Amino acid sequence: MNDLKLFAANEEQMRRLLEIVSSFSTAIGMAMGLDKCAIVNVKRGKIVDGEHIELWDDSRIPYLKPEESYKYLGIQQALDIKTVEAKNSFKEKYFSRLRNILKAKLNSKALFTSINTWALPCISYSFGIVRWTAAELRAVDIQTRKMLTRYGVHHPHSSVNRLYLKRHEGGRGLQNILMTHYKMVLDMRKYFQSKNSPFFRALCQADESTALRLAKPSIHLEETSVEQLSEEWNGRALHGRYPGNLNSDIILKTESLTYLTAGYLFPETEGRLVAIQDQVVPTRAYIKHLTGQDILTDLCRRCSKSLETIQHITSSCPNLAPREYMERHNAVAKIYHMEITRETGLSLDSRSIYEYEPRRMLENEEYKLYWDTTIITDRAIPHNRPDLVLFNKIEKSVQIIDVAVPADENIGRSYSEKLTKYHDLAFAVKEKYGLKKTSILPLIISVNGLVEQHMIENTRRLKLDSSPISRAQKEVVLATTRAVRKFLTSS
Repeated sequence: MNDLKLFAANEEQMRRLLEIVSSFSTAIGMAMGLDKCAIVNVKRGKIVDGEHIELWDDSRIPYLKPEESYKYLGIQQALDIKTVEAKNSFKEKYFSRLRNILKAKLNSKALFTSINTWALPCISYSFGIVRWTAAELRAVDIQTRKMLTRYGVHHPHSSVNRLYLKRHEGGRGLQNILMTHYKMVLDMRKYFQSKNSPFFRALCQADESTALRLAKPSIHLEETSVEQLSEEWNGRALHGRYPGNLNSDIILKTESLTYLTAGYLFPETEGRLVAIQDQVVPTRAYIKHLTGQDILTDLCRRCSKSLETIQHITSSCPNLAPREYMERHNAVAKIYHMEITRETGLSLDSRSIYEYEPRRMLENEEYKLYWDTTIITDRAIPHNRPDLVLFNKIEKSVQIIDVAVPADENIGRSYSEKLTKYHDLAFAVKEKYGLKKTSILPLIISVNGLVEQHMIENTRRLKLDSSPISRAQKEVVLATTRAVRKFLTSS
């Protein structure tokens, strides 16, 4: 048995209790750990020093000295809990475990799950027992964020509120220590006060000084709800733009947050992507207009034509279009090309997306698939080179597939433009080959990974499951973070 505490009215009664425990332990083949045992002798509210109590088997248990304390259930105490020492001990262990987790090279979801389940209990174990102030817990939260920043997991100017929201809501899933304290204390008070027994009623009536203060009908604790965090995040001028787009009617929210709920990104990569979405990366426009620093120009360092904003870097810079944007766009198109060839039996290539090179034309008895090829028609069509064109010979139909990776704000317009752009081509192809059916399938994922509302429908019309969407999203967000990092480190 571990951590047994006995109460007695005097020394003689305590001796009898200890002898019962000692004899019972001997009878079941156990032994008392006398080196960890101590006696606290209290008279008139003060600890009285003494020698020891001797048991029937000549074993001795020493008295605790007035300046000493002992650990009971992990908390240092004597006549009362040594609050300062206990808090320091809990914080030291919490930050030690947090540091070890940050050094462990986990993926993002595993890192935050480890903090919540392995580090946080080191301090939350004391909630309801040790009295913490809101300022003390807020300081621990601040120090936690500083450590996350030091290891590159959290950008210092990224949304703090977002850090504590659930991942399926667009947050990163870290538990807020102050909010955890509030919930645990209220739950413990509710447990004790709901018990209808003389013992629990006596406890509640007598408790006026512990962290729970059960004798009081209610206590004041600083409260911050998840709803408040979400509302504040949405209301921010910069931070709120991403959740505003995320909650738009034209966006598939669940699919848009796959990279967060799956948590496969490295914490540093996810932190960089979140900073891009929160629009706090140090572009020239951000440095000059938001931080107030005096710099020579706020124009783009690559093209020198437009304001250097994060939107310009990720989707509008003409100097990045030939390589960075094109590679990002092609990565999405390659994923769909690979999946279509497998589904139609045109190819069984199993190479990774980095090694995969689509062939210009693949054909079998049922299908013909073109990749980035000019489609010849009887009359001149201005837009006649979509990313993919799939002919179904049996059904006499064609599917024109085009990929776009626009800025978050341009998703709706991009979808409409694709439909309009290839309308004439679809009509001309139908006439030339005598087809029964034509369809235009835009596949659109924004630079920040937002998935346009028709993506699932259009993917299924290609007779594919939804897995290519998450794979394409991964390629997009990785390409975006890579492009921004390279851009900002260039001269």
